[in-house]
Amino acid sequence: MRYEPSLDGLRAFSVLSVVFYHISENFMPGGWAGVDTFFVLSGYLITRLLAREMDETGTIRFGRFYIRRVLRLGPALGCLLAFIVFAALFTPFSERRVELLRSAALSLVYMMNWSRAFAWFPPAVLDHTWSLSMEEQFYLLWPALFFFFKRGRPVLWLTLTLVIVTTWRVFLASSGADPERTYNGFDTHSDGLLLGCVIALLPRLRLVAVASKSIAIPVAGLISIFLFLQFRTYFTQTAGLSISAVLSAWIILALEQDNWLKKLLSVKPLVYTGRLSYGWYLWHFPLIRMARYALQRLHLSANGGEDWLVFNCALVVVSYVIAMLSFEFVETPFLRLKNRGNLRIAANRPVIAP
Repeated sequence: MRYEPSLDGLRAFSVLSVVFYHISENFMPGGWAGVDTFFVLSGYLITRLLAREMDETGTIRFGRFYIRRVLRLGPALGCLLAFIVFAALFTPFSERRVELLRSAALSLVYMMNWSRAFAWFPPAVLDHTWSLSMEEQFYLLWPALFFFFKRGRPVLWLTLTLVIVTTWRVFLASSGADPERTYNGFDTHSDGLLLGCVIALLPRLRLVAVASKSIAIPVAGLISIFLFLQFRTYFTQTAGLSISAVLSAWIILALEQDNWLKKLLSVKPLVYTGRLSYGWYLWHFPLIRMARYALQRLHLSANGGEDWLVFNCALVVVSYVIAMLSFEFVETPFLRLKNRGNLRIAANRPVIAP
């Protein structure tokens, strides 16, 4: 797979929507949908890599696959968790210590999505790692399942599973389940990952041509979701999640051909931000949450208003700088190791940034 800059540009728009959403839900009510774009992109790229390996070698080297994932995702997350543990050990707020350590432990074992889905513990500074947990659970399951189904009818089984997941989510939402349950559960919100797998395996020549000619439709639809579709609504938790995934898949397919969107997303600042998206996603949320808690404990305002919005924006800028440093001095050295010797892959860039 050759490196495609426009996919990094798409990552940039996705992470920007999430960051704006975390700055203030009123600022971008549907920014949550950026994570769904990442899910579809992950399913798409990982499946294409697995399919190519199966076609060329007749098998999947599972150890190689998991080592590559660890080298790609582990170092940056490890730095964040080390920071959280350090903050827990030296925090002046003793009751905060347990919460920070618990959050770090849940993130380390990739169980934050289930903690949020079933309200095991109160919200904490690493709640955003629920999406990393979803992706890790996907990595654990999909390579073996793909190896098993590849010579059968994988698209049929994937489509059937996608329908089951969506139907199950609609049933729970209609039964009064909390949006946290339907949004964070792997059993209810893996449709984006599954859809990415499906479009990676479909014959794409005609599909890509149609997607490219009608690209204004998914772009307008996804922007509308970002700007207007609130998280805690019945529509979002039933159809909204699936619609955002379909629109993301549409855009990803369209980017396989030259068009105006591909040129726009290949602009260097967007591409660079997309390359930093993983680190930026990791760091921006805990900085905002920790600052909010500290200000509240010091009896300073942290409940909205113009000053708080400006403060959050400043923290987001700080987290972007940290992401730059993380990419340069933490992620890149391990990416070189990942691409060396027996771990070498065709692309010279990481294929996934949750």
